[in-house]
Amino acid sequence: MTSATSDDDGSTPEPSRTAVVVTVSDGVSRGVRQDTSGQAVADLLERSGYRVVRRELVADDRPDIERLLTALADGGGVGLVATTGGTGFGPRDVTPEATRAVIDREAPGLAERMRSAGREMTPLADLSRGVAGTRGSTVLLNLPGSPKGAIESLEAVLPVLGHAVELVSGRTAHGATDAVSAGAGTAVPGAAPLTPGGGQAATGDVERELVSRRAAGEPVVLATAVRAQGDPPCRVGQKILLSADGPIAGTLGCAEFDAGALDAARSALDTGEPRTVELRHELGSIEVYVEPSLRTPVLVAFGATPVSAALTRWARETGFDTVVVESRAERLADAVRWGRVEPSLPTFPEGTQVFAVHTDHDAPGVVDALDALLRTDAAFVGVMGSARHVGPHVDELRTRGFTDADLARVQTPVGLDIGARTAEEIALSILAGVVAARRGRAGGWLSGTS
Repeated sequence: MTSATSDDDGSTPEPSRTAVVVTVSDGVSRGVRQDTSGQAVADLLERSGYRVVRRELVADDRPDIERLLTALADGGGVGLVATTGGTGFGPRDVTPEATRAVIDREAPGLAERMRSAGREMTPLADLSRGVAGTRGSTVLLNLPGSPKGAIESLEAVLPVLGHAVELVSGRTAHGATDAVSAGAGTAVPGAAPLTPGGGQAATGDVERELVSRRAAGEPVVLATAVRAQGDPPCRVGQKILLSADGPIAGTLGCAEFDAGALDAARSALDTGEPRTVELRHELGSIEVYVEPSLRTPVLVAFGATPVSAALTRWARETGFDTVVVESRAERLADAVRWGRVEPSLPTFPEGTQVFAVHTDHDAPGVVDALDALLRTDAAFVGVMGSARHVGPHVDELRTRGFTDADLARVQTPVGLDIGARTAEEIALSILAGVVAARRGRAGGWLSGTS
């Protein structure tokens, strides 16, 4: 165990950015194994801006783990306690039980994010039982015991972990501030909002929230004052981040402007398009640029085929999350890195745009897959193959009660006509068509549209 440390200048580290790493292992605590996982976690936290003030070792003994976690959280001055080890199915793996016994509130989203990231590397990630939660002003996070698993899990939550630590420490940054207005028509690009006391409040809270919400795939809107007329209670450059449910961080200086921004944000989330709106106040008006950041669209490729490999690889590079649906394990045994793989069509969060393409018309369950897709509001449904190959599947869907209007949603053959022959060319053709569908275009040469 190391004692608490201070920064190089002798000051005590900021509590919300301090961390303790706890290695839970019988072997390490007895000195018969090296603590490679604890060291790897500590190194990553240090590189990510945390000050690791202590390292602890504890055996796989539930009462001992509970006492240590309680002491660390209740001792004050520690924003994060990260444990590594004891999250599996072994009879001595009791870290999740010990953690649940001491936390005040569970944070299932963090644990699920770690498992979801792990599934992209190995199906064994589902065997990790790690939990996350808070006790007082400390976040507690269970990581796997292997160095690789611990690092992959920690990397998965790092984009939002810092904000979680700040929130539990009391830095909510959700309230509005009374801003001192700029002069009439004065533009001060990038200016931060002013607090009632006259000092500038950092815009970092809005920026950090925007990054974390985007990383989590949440649809949000950033509204920025770009012009002011008269003497409104808002300076050019002030920002507010909003969801459909209400403000998240920042302010435009008064309740009226914030309410107007919320109305504009909801409209922008509906259309998916940025816009500029004018908001009026008895003291003056402002123009606000409203920019939506929507949930990342998902491309679902049915069948682990060469076309699917190229399609999902390029789709990730063009702004899609990807899922390969493949129930045949032997199709996944080659060296292609498929990313997220599911045996059947998964459920996506409400509001997610789904673009689905079946790349193997001879695969088992094609009709069942199309049946499932047509019962959703998927934005695009396509099947590779000629009418001769796909026709029997369409006929079967018709016997299941699907109407001609339903079946018209199925694009087959799929893709733009570029004379594609190789798997990569076919994937390019399909992806071009998916992008055109996403953007509401028909596809074709730009020179023919003038």
